[in-house]
Amino acid sequence: MKTDARIREFLPPVRILFAEGAEEEQLLLREADQIGLNETSYAKVRGKARILLDFGRELHGALRIVTGYGTDSAKVRLRVGESASEATAELGTKGCGNDHSLRDLVVPLPRLSDMEFFCTGFRFACLEFLEEGTEFFLKAVNAVYIHNARPQLGKFRCSDELINRIYDTAAYTVQLCAQDYIWDGIKRDRLVWIGDMYPEMRALLSVCADDGCIAKSLDFVKNETPLPGWMNTFPMYSMWWLIILADYYKLTGRRDYILAQKEYIASLLEQIDGCIAEDGSFDFGSNFVDWPTHEQADEPEGVRCLCRMCADRAAELESLCGIGAGASRRIRRKLDKCDAEVIDKKQIAALKHLSRTPLSEKEKRLLTEGGAKGFSTFMSYFLLTALKENADMRAALSALKGYYGGMLKMGATTFWEDFDVDWMENSCPIDRLCKEGERDIHGDFGRYCYVGYRHSLCHGWSAGVLPFLIESVMGVSIGEAGCKKVFVKPDLGDLEFAEAEIPVPQGILKISCKKADGKVKTEVIAPKGCAVVVRR
Repeated sequence: MKTDARIREFLPPVRILFAEGAEEEQLLLREADQIGLNETSYAKVRGKARILLDFGRELHGALRIVTGYGTDSAKVRLRVGESASEATAELGTKGCGNDHSLRDLVVPLPRLSDMEFFCTGFRFACLEFLEEGTEFFLKAVNAVYIHNARPQLGKFRCSDELINRIYDTAAYTVQLCAQDYIWDGIKRDRLVWIGDMYPEMRALLSVCADDGCIAKSLDFVKNETPLPGWMNTFPMYSMWWLIILADYYKLTGRRDYILAQKEYIASLLEQIDGCIAEDGSFDFGSNFVDWPTHEQADEPEGVRCLCRMCADRAAELESLCGIGAGASRRIRRKLDKCDAEVIDKKQIAALKHLSRTPLSEKEKRLLTEGGAKGFSTFMSYFLLTALKENADMRAALSALKGYYGGMLKMGATTFWEDFDVDWMENSCPIDRLCKEGERDIHGDFGRYCYVGYRHSLCHGWSAGVLPFLIESVMGVSIGEAGCKKVFVKPDLGDLEFAEAEIPVPQGILKISCKKADGKVKTEVIAPKGCAVVVRR
């Protein structure tokens, strides 16, 4: 018998953006409970009324409407959105649609009813009563917040309040996207995209204990992809599966789980090897790293660097499984025979650096100049890490604040599928409707498959900032799988202090570091079975 490990909470709106034809004040701070026959508190709605509600933050779940007496039935149009503008947009306008999960429907609303509609990601809800001559008593309109019951164990605080907000927002984002499986997003991409899961896996394990959700998601995609198929139809996604598997083992120490993948690992590596010629050229049938680099000049080099990273991680898996490192060595040896200089994509330069491939001076300048310009949410972990290692922590933290702080400035309560700091110029934030002459930060931007309102404003892959903060700022690196041995070497940059609580298989690892007399003093409290070495 399957059990539901998710929690349902009823949340009232915190703000009403407009209410036409309705007594609005009764809808605020009113939690739905039980329909009654002698109600004394309600919002009266007459005729063709419109109400736009703000629940204060992005939520995964439904909309609950509780009515009292009134016309026998009223036709009402319900719309929800991740932005105020999406919640009032017409289907077909600026990418607005009922794709993957409904966000716009017309329903009959009976009197004395308690009904729930939708299951999606949203923050705003618009109720539009469509008929003249109707009268309705609305007792409550609540968001039904549905989320996994796993507790957040990880914490991070530092001397910069903006970075603290960024950590909290990223942690909330990845937890919304980690329901029973790890989804890309809670509005449109309610799917397990294995190629997008790497930053989500790293982020989730930095704030929550491993509860099987990651392995369940890895297995789901593997089981629906018998070889010689490529996961999610992308060859690079099968490479990401191997990278995720190797890092998942380091973080959790789940050796038995890795051994269960032995046959698939060996066959997949042979398949990847077969796509690479002896001279280092390759043909996987298609190339893909991320959307901002897709079909751009730097994409093939990005695939080469990703495959190098895959080969390095696969060597660790081969050793663990007793396969022998023949395939991974061949892949790396052939790929190292040639490479191309990265032209203009920062994330490809970052991948190149992290694939242990030397960067030219031009590539280093591309990576380190311009701050957050050219960043990608999916690649944020790689970009920030490579920037820190090729410039310094101050530069990395400045870019982090410029990029993620830009989304917060635009009203974000979760981080987005994509973002470009240039979008902010003369743009309306998501928490109000646009004024004349303003650009719509949600509806007027986006690329490729996520143009306009189709763009997800809660995407788990954007949470790569979390492992960066733990790995680079707090300086945590794993010396022995399962965190049996951990090295700590903080780098505060221009921060005065930083402290974190990090879930590890043995319990909670607590680290506190503070500048004093020109040095960083580090204190560690580790659970039994987790040996920590502080490096200076």
